[in-house]
Amino acid sequence: MMSLMFDKAFAQWWLGRVVPFKDVTPEKLDAEREAMEHQSEYNKNYTDFLQDAVFPVVDDLVKMLAKNRIVHRVSTWGNQLALRVHLAWRWGELVIMQSHEDCVTFEHHIMTEGEKRGEERMEDHSHQYDLRDPLPKTFAEQELQFFLGRLAQDLVEEEEPEIPPGEGKEP
Repeated sequence: MMSLMFDKAFAQWWLGRVVPFKDVTPEKLDAEREAMEHQSEYNKNYTDFLQDAVFPVVDDLVKMLAKNRIVHRVSTWGNQLALRVHLAWRWGELVIMQSHEDCVTFEHHIMTEGEKRGEERMEDHSHQYDLRDPLPKTFAEQELQFFLGRLAQDLVEEEEPEIPPGEGKEP
């Protein structure tokens, strides 16, 4: 086991400044314990949502993309999952993360490349859901469908915008 060695003069200086302030009131500690209990609940709701809703729907999507030879990448880092889809002149990325202690965020980034290198247009959408209560599994499906719909809508420029199935006007 490796221990951290502080410069003796620095350690003495630091302790001289900190020791007089070491006593924390019980009320402050109670508030910290309560905040940690809430954080633990939010983390559990996020973990359950990922395992029960996000991972299965992303897995199904990845299988569909691979079967149809659509270039894509799924990556994880920290508490986030990212899905990137590459097409001829655009790409889209969906990032799912616990961006605040009490919410899950779906960030949709869709990039269109211009005719000349460096001409790019980006559309961002961000949706947040409260983790104070367990999230319905349908949120994951809705967000992936929203992302894929936005990505596909911008591929073809028609006079009248195409509306994806299920989002049309009522007859």
